[in-house]
Order: sequence, then C-alpha cells, then structure tokens
Amino acid sequence: MATDYDAPRRRVEDELDADSLEGLKAAESASSPMDDDGEIVEPFELPAQDLSGEELNVTVVPRRANEFTCASCFLVQRNNRISHTEDDGSIICLDCA
Repeated sequence: MATDYDAPRRRVEDELDADSLEGLKAAESASSPMDDDGEIVEPFELPAQDLSGEELNVTVVPRRANEFTCASCFLVQRNNRISHTEDDGSIICLDCA
C-alpha cells in the first residue's frame, strides 16, 4: 500500500468525529475549493496543445569585453556592476555582494 507522506495526519479523535453527521459536514466544508480570501478557486488546466515539434530560435551573443559573469548568480553584467573580486579571482556583482 502506498503512503502519502504529504497528507495531513489524523488523530483518533478526528476519525471518531468524522463518523458523525457534524464531522462529515465539517470535512465537506474543509475540502471545498476556496482560497485564503474566501473566493472559489476553479481548477486550472493547461491547453492541450502538442508543442513537441516546435523549435526555439535564439541568437546567442558572446560575452563582450565590457561584461563579466558573476560567480554567485552566473548572470552576465556590465563591468560597472562589479562589487569586488574574491580571493580565488572570482568576480561578484553588486546584487550578490
């Protein structure tokens, strides 16, 4: 038997209450599709389109002389965004510093 470890655990008292009419009504209202604001949330399904034959055409531009690659976030940024250089020679941008 498969065990769903993400499912909420139930106590023995909860199982006894679920058998009563009030317990069933409470369980029904708890499982209703509502979000935190009290609005009804409808299920979202992706469109059934087959995109397996599609190709993505992207032009790759090599890093320019006035750019560097941050050693922390690995984004290519301009040299004026250099914060500091680490002891091992890696360059860190202003956002990661």
